[in-house]
Amino acid sequence: MRVLIAIAAVLAAFGCLSPAQAGEAPSADAAAYCKAAGDIDAPDKAYTGSAVPPWMVPALYTPQEIKAQTEAGVDSARAIVWRCMGGKIWACVQGNAPICGKANQDKTPTKAMRDFCASQPNAAVIPLVVIGHDHPMIYDWTCTGKQPTVTKQIFTVDARGFPAELWKAIAPAR
Repeated sequence: MRVLIAIAAVLAAFGCLSPAQAGEAPSADAAAYCKAAGDIDAPDKAYTGSAVPPWMVPALYTPQEIKAQTEAGVDSARAIVWRCMGGKIWACVQGNAPICGKANQDKTPTKAMRDFCASQPNAAVIPLVVIGHDHPMIYDWTCTGKQPTVTKQIFTVDARGFPAELWKAIAPAR
């Protein structure tokens, strides 16, 4: 049994198991949870605190943004997603699309892109409605003649596969 616990601890340390899978004690403190989790793409059942701890809102929004959202009846916390990377809390403010998810790093054009370029040769931009909103796109696409072409990379990808420019390391004020 001790050998299994030791193996689980090693796998958790390398991000192969979530804290819950490794049998770690539940934590309501996001910082303690991430320190124990190391790397996890979303909190699992080992995290027992609120979905978005209240301190995250002022860590990600200016006081003016919070005031404007409150006056408009918008809950600032609803757009926040967070995860653990390197034992730290990383957060992203998500808009109308799942821009905070793992990045689509595929440079292979989809059928929808090929069809669009066939009908719109030399289009300067392939719109997101054609590309899709399932995962954040890290490339700008255009049509070179009737062929979809990557023109440039617009986001870099962090060690966990997320758009690095959209995520911020945060911590509770001490």
